[in-house]
Formats: sequence, structure tokens, C-alpha cells
Amino acid sequence: MFRAFGALLFVVWVLAAHDAGETGSACIAALALGALGALILLPALGAARTRLRAALLLLAWLLLLALLVRSAATALLLSLPSVLLPLLLAWIFARTLRPGHEALITHFVRLSDGSEQAALPAVRRYTHRLTALWALLLLALGLVAAVLAALRVPQGWLALLGVLSPWPLPARVWNAWVNGWAYAVPVAALVLELALRRRLLPEAPPPHPLRFARALLGHWRELRAP
Repeated sequence: MFRAFGALLFVVWVLAAHDAGETGSACIAALALGALGALILLPALGAARTRLRAALLLLAWLLLLALLVRSAATALLLSLPSVLLPLLLAWIFARTLRPGHEALITHFVRLSDGSEQAALPAVRRYTHRLTALWALLLLALGLVAAVLAALRVPQGWLALLGVLSPWPLPARVWNAWVNGWAYAVPVAALVLELALRRRLLPEAPPPHPLRFARALLGHWRELRAP
């Protein structure tokens, strides 16, 4: 039930964010941000211990959006997820590369394929390097989104501060990146890695996208705190 509702919220977020980016509509932007807030809080809403606090946080977020819907703040808020989310994910990947810690993707292999598979030297090297590559890719995605958000006109960060953009970027270009290519690039990277894994890591079981997706969903809670 909650997974289906989460999928619905994600679709609303993507479609509304794309429409708001194209039209500049503050109301549609508020709808997109409301769906995103509900999506982030959905796990807490599903747990009895945190349900009340999460509901109050969601209500406060929706009230804030209602108050800001007529201001330029909605445009600023709409541009933040495409910057902050990749940077947050990059930090999650990168922090597991510290000495004495297990790389995030190595940890995923341990959960999905067992400790024996994760302990193979070739698997440990490969997953450590792959974790580093994902951290760099996500960092790059966040930085690109930040630059595009700053240069965008008329609702870019520089424009909202009253500063002329040195390279005025049409809203459609910004929108094509944050609501299109920003999703396509990591998906393409994942598909490419799965396709090349058989050759790059013959020690591992043959990759299967559906099996990978089920394992990722099944071990999501353990991955959030490796």
C-alpha cells in the first residue's frame, strides 16, 4: 500500500516539477514540493512510533508552501532538490570510503549475495572503486544542477538576488536537465555498469536488473546505515 502510494507521489513530483519548470507556475511548484515532502516523510508516516511527528512536519510543510505560493520562494525551493539530493547521495557514498569502513556497494553485495561473495578480493576492489565512481558522478550532477539553477532566467538564483546572469539560461534548458537528464544519466550509468559487470567482474554472479531491483528494495533500510 505504502509502496504504491510512494510511487504515485513520485510520479506527481516528477510531472508537477516538469510542468512548473516549463510554465513558472507557483501553484504547480507548490504541488510538486508538497508531493516531495510527503514522499520523504512517507516511511515515518508508515511507522506507528513516528507517525504523529511526521504528520505534524508534513502539515507544517504544506502550510509553509501555502504561505509562500505567491512569492518567488517557490521557484527557489523547486530548484533545491535537484542540487541537494545528488550532493546528499554523493556524501552517503563517499563517507563509506573512509578507512575502517565498508564501501556502500560492498555492503550491498554482502546483504544481497552473502559475506563470502563480498569478501572476495576482486569483488571488494571492484565495489570499492564503483562506490567512489558513484560518489563522483553524483557530486558532478549536483554541481551541474547548482550552476544551471544560478544561471537560469528569469527565476534563477542570481536573478532572485537581483544579479544579472553572465550566461542567461532559458528555463527550458534548466528544466530539461533537472527533470530529464538528471534522471537519465544515473539510470544510463547503472544500466551500463550492469552490462559491463560480467566482463569486468567475472567472479560475481551474472547481473540481472530485476534481481538487482528486488535486492535494492529489500535491503533499503540496511543500506541507509551501513
